[in-house]
Amino acid sequence: MRIGMALRGFFPHDIRIEKEARTLTAAGHEVFLLCLGKPGQPERERFEDIEVTRIHRREVYNVVQRTLKTFRYVTTLHDTIWAREMRAFVEANDIEALHIHDLPLVKTGLSVADEYDLPLVADLHENYPEAANQWRKGMALPRMLVQKTFTPRPRLKRLEKNCVHQADHVITVVEEARAHYLRDCGADPTTVSVVSNTVELSRFDDAELEDLGYDDEFVISYVGSFGPHRGLETAIGAMPAVVEKVPNARLLIVGSAGEDTYQERLERLAAESDAADHITFTGWVDFAKVPSYVAASDVCFVLHTENPHTSTTVPHKLFQYMSFEKPVIVTDVGPLGRIVRETDSGHVIDDGDFDAMADAVVSLATDEERTKEIGRNARKAVAERYNWANEGKSLLGVYESLTANGASGRRTE
Repeated sequence: MRIGMALRGFFPHDIRIEKEARTLTAAGHEVFLLCLGKPGQPERERFEDIEVTRIHRREVYNVVQRTLKTFRYVTTLHDTIWAREMRAFVEANDIEALHIHDLPLVKTGLSVADEYDLPLVADLHENYPEAANQWRKGMALPRMLVQKTFTPRPRLKRLEKNCVHQADHVITVVEEARAHYLRDCGADPTTVSVVSNTVELSRFDDAELEDLGYDDEFVISYVGSFGPHRGLETAIGAMPAVVEKVPNARLLIVGSAGEDTYQERLERLAAESDAADHITFTGWVDFAKVPSYVAASDVCFVLHTENPHTSTTVPHKLFQYMSFEKPVIVTDVGPLGRIVRETDSGHVIDDGDFDAMADAVVSLATDEERTKEIGRNARKAVAERYNWANEGKSLLGVYESLTANGASGRRTE
């Protein structure tokens, strides 16, 4: 099958798309990707086994066209520029199925799928209405007000429900999210599958590791993008108590915030801490360096704050940490607490509990045997269950269901 993916973002890199494409092409499918383009990126190129087509909005569409597009989108949630580009993409590549990444493009994708009688898979990486609600907390006031005015949470929830009903199949990242689509959106259970954000072990095991110079420190790390829902304030707040008992402790925050306003707020909080000299922000790093930072860590954490977004998602980073035998500290939020308890791979603490975070770090720093045992448990869980080899089978099952009994085209209610 010739599968046309659409991503309202830049590529490379997107590790979920890359993993999915490798699995699909290995099974004999062909994968094409329509995405946004940065200045200097070619309009077309082959990335691994993916035929990439890029939309250079600023170069192709003038200010008036983009302004009209934005107005139409906020009034209809249908993107006219993307619809036009998607039609050309479908025709140029003889696409046989559309695979749309994340909610904002699904309605647009559905209109194109209907026009060409193509099955559509909605790959919903997260509970988007609730995720947007969290992201807005870190935005500057003008942008936040615009988004809350034109795309308030209730409107996004209606969009989500309609798209889930109209897609031929919905892919989500964790069982808790699947339960949300069944319970809150009334989805047909036979059309919602879980393809989780697990790790390709061979990619991480074979990664070239750099010496980052942290050998003499006890490194507590977070790797990835961050916003108010990531709970990094808890890690920063715990550091003075940690340093009292583990003087060589180093809090390493690897990545950057999506919003400068929030990043500045977090860096200011760290600078005002009594343990400021023990806290390092690296800024954004290329994904190729992520394994080196995880390998250099003694403990890794995911301290999501509890809300409807975080209770229905699981980040790639959890399984990346576990693949390196790193004990993890997570908050008791949705899949995080469930997975860590189930696998005995770390400590589970309450959201926002500085003391519990400090106690967990100190325990791992001072009980070497138990820490090693937890790390081994983490690796075992990833090797046996939480890995992409297993998730890839679920993804292939989705496409097998689309072509079952020779069926093709849009599903009819």
